Amino acid sequence: MAVAAGWASCGQAEDFSPVKTLAAASDRISESPAYAHALAGSLEWLDFGIESRTRYEQRWNDYATPGLLSDDALVTRNLLWLGITEKLDPLRLFVEAEDSRRFFSDRTADPNIETGLELIQAFAQLYWEDALAGLPLRINAGRMAFDFVDRRLVARNRNRNTISAFDGLRIRLGEDATRWEVDAFALHPVERIFDARDQAAENIWLAGLAAHWRGSSPHFIAEPYWLWLNQDNDRTTPMRRDIHTLGFHAFGRLGKEEAWDYDASLTWQWGTAQDSRHRAWAAHLEAGRTFDAPWKPRLALWLNYASGDRTPGDGSNERFDPLFGASYAMYGFSGWFVWRNMLNTAVRLTFQPAARLRCELLHRAYWLASDTDAWTRGLRRDRTGGSGSFIGQAAEARLVWLVCGNLDFDLACSHFLPGGFTSGTGDAPAAHFFQAAATLKF
Repeated sequence: MAVAAGWASCGQAEDFSPVKTLAAASDRISESPAYAHALAGSLEWLDFGIESRTRYEQRWNDYATPGLLSDDALVTRNLLWLGITEKLDPLRLFVEAEDSRRFFSDRTADPNIETGLELIQAFAQLYWEDALAGLPLRINAGRMAFDFVDRRLVARNRNRNTISAFDGLRIRLGEDATRWEVDAFALHPVERIFDARDQAAENIWLAGLAAHWRGSSPHFIAEPYWLWLNQDNDRTTPMRRDIHTLGFHAFGRLGKEEAWDYDASLTWQWGTAQDSRHRAWAAHLEAGRTFDAPWKPRLALWLNYASGDRTPGDGSNERFDPLFGASYAMYGFSGWFVWRNMLNTAVRLTFQPAARLRCELLHRAYWLASDTDAWTRGLRRDRTGGSGSFIGQAAEARLVWLVCGNLDFDLACSHFLPGGFTSGTGDAPAAHFFQAAATLKF
């Protein structure tokens, strides 16, 4: 009896509400999208949601394009969610459709921006509310889109106009509000295709396992995890990868009235990539302080590091592989940086001048972790290392206005000043990015 009671105490407690991380863009969507909700009355077993986003974006001297193109575009993303929950228990059914399009742009089609109408989720779920020690159990089979741990390696994209999806099996014991949780999956990533239906990449397997311990909230939440990516050549992409990723993510709040917060990740990779031995690592360290003031200001400092390849052609690859992770807001609004061959420091100030208005100001600086490896998103490399490692710095600002419960406006801008590496590897003008988005939810 005592053992059973002890197990049960690890599950859901009525007054238990674990703290969430305050790190930029790291708050997880584990399954249902944020815009989904249960209908009222006799239809409470039916989940429903619509989200429609229209965004204008302008890029000047885009470093992610050959020739540093300047262009603007109007992009739209419409999402529809439907779910049948309690009516057929333990069987539940969910589907999410996405329609992503781009207008008024002269650039070639990009499946990261526009794929038309696609299903990004369509899965059946077996659900038991009290399966073990008071914890719910979910077994999902089908197509899914979700965040894993801190979103740096597997993510449901927020800002990108198309959302990454995966086909396969996922098992979750516990949920976001329980003291502990285990999350395991075996999936094929879904390839986004501009002029045809998206389809699973059957030559790629992604397996994952994560444990979440929240019992020490708010001071310490621990999330150890493992991922295995196995990729064989296919007819269009001559790429072989067999990479294991072992990581540990922790966050919490400390001090008087929990004014201090922290978020940290440490990740190792090993295996093979093409015909080279793969050994790499990455880290994220962040500390923040929220001040007792009317605008709720929070000042945070952080460092992102991801190793780069030290010696080209030596049969060993040290460039960290970010797999299917997110990058926007974590590494820069421009989209020119990702968790790969990077040393990035940042200062971030957030505040709320009004209850429905959130603002943030950032300064970021970027170096190559290895000066002989590439700035991959910037399409530049000096194999000799003679151009140095400093890529440049960026000043950024963002404003989010929640007009009402169903409508918000999101403005973001970035001003990039190139450094010595950028100047030494080609044309290096200052570059700018701006976007304005309106999102409507039903």
